[in-house]
Amino acid sequence: MIRPLLAILLLCATAHADTLIELPKTKARLELPEGWTKAEQPALVATYKHENGSVLVVSRTDAPNGDAWSDDAKKRQAHADAIERGLQKGIPGYKRLRKKLSKANDVPMLELETTRDGGSVVVARILMFRTYALALGIEVPSKSLVPGARAITATFAPPKEATK
Repeated sequence: MIRPLLAILLLCATAHADTLIELPKTKARLELPEGWTKAEQPALVATYKHENGSVLVVSRTDAPNGDAWSDDAKKRQAHADAIERGLQKGIPGYKRLRKKLSKANDVPMLELETTRDGGSVVVARILMFRTYALALGIEVPSKSLVPGARAITATFAPPKEATK
């Protein structure tokens, strides 16, 4: 389900820097600090790269997420585990550092941090809307850049009015 996220972590190209990014076909928004430039990739919602070597990707996958919205905690966890297994298959040397299942303005979300071959770290947040998933992944070349990636992923959420 989240395979497009993996492919986009490897992309590069440049355009212009934005601060508040409005993403097409969703009400979710993203805020980026200085230093990020837009990377063009037609199959993705948004791609950016940073001068420090970090790559940020937002992908959208049309898929039902009913179990993520379930009142049954086991169903929610099983759904999150399935997403993680899909992500794991696409990241060589995948090793989970952190996993958290919660909500962003009433939308279920999964946050993951992993390492991959070569030592880079992937920080991801997947918003599980009812009929699609929106995934943000940031690959950083060094662990010292993880706090900045976390700060960016914390901005990746639907506005409160979008969930009503």
